[in-house]
Amino acid sequence: NDKIREYMTRMTMSADGGFRLSVFAINELLGKQQYITEESLREGFEFVKAKQEKEIEESDFTTNEEKEVEKKRRELFLKLLEEQVKLYLKSQHRLL
Repeated sequence: NDKIREYMTRMTMSADGGFRLSVFAINELLGKQQYITEESLREGFEFVKAKQEKEIEESDFTTNEEKEVEKKRRELFLKLLEEQVKLYLKSQHRLL
């Protein structure tokens, strides 16, 4: 499937950011206040978005229309979350 290959390519291209965002999130949960670059944050969210789109596309239990609706819903959520994380980190002077 071409869409799945596209999502896998996007995941590969943003894998470093995905890893950095994961490490950052784990350290946040452990109470360690660290810094992250805006680029790593953006790439991390791009990785998550592509991964979710791939998983939705691979689902055999939904129609194409339902898949597109779910992708849009999750994309909106991730955009809002990314903006809130950016605002929070900027207010803490922890976004490089």
